[in-house]
Amino acid sequence: MIPVMKLPFKFDTHLMQHDLRRFTPEEWTPHYNIHYYEGDWSGIALRAPKDATDKLFPDPLAKSGYENTGFLQRCTYLPEVLSEFKCELESARLLKLAAGSAVREHRDYFLGYEDGVVRVHIPVETNPNVEFFHNGQRVEMQKGEAWYLNFNLMHSVVNKSTEDRVHLVVDCVLNDWLDSFFHGESQN
Repeated sequence: MIPVMKLPFKFDTHLMQHDLRRFTPEEWTPHYNIHYYEGDWSGIALRAPKDATDKLFPDPLAKSGYENTGFLQRCTYLPEVLSEFKCELESARLLKLAAGSAVREHRDYFLGYEDGVVRVHIPVETNPNVEFFHNGQRVEMQKGEAWYLNFNLMHSVVNKSTEDRVHLVVDCVLNDWLDSFFHGESQN
């Protein structure tokens, strides 16, 4: 089992941040796991279950599949970022952890390589005072990078900075293309 892996992508931070500014503060939805955090943890659903495109929850049992939301249609660069993933995409969300906020240690289920759905984090806004811990180890992700993390394992985040942290979080269905990264075969 691979717990953490940096993927060979580098996305344009300025273009992602430009898309981020397309959303007003009122459009951010509070995160549904209210017992997992302190402060402000919220998101914008870019892809969501077809029967609930207004929901932030990435329903693992969505029988009707996923589709792009109106929020994604307002963006110019984020659709290009998502198109780089040559696999089926389930949910895609912008998740913001406000300055001074924290996500308590927890685990998500069925979000690891062995489950066939992998979650990728792409930092859009971050800084060294954001501490992301995964399986007891600090993971320092830089803006524009793409990281796979096995979220079946314990993880937490503390934003000790005065700036909001925002990640693009994409749930990808494992296929041969994506699998090749885990076996060192792909050059993107």
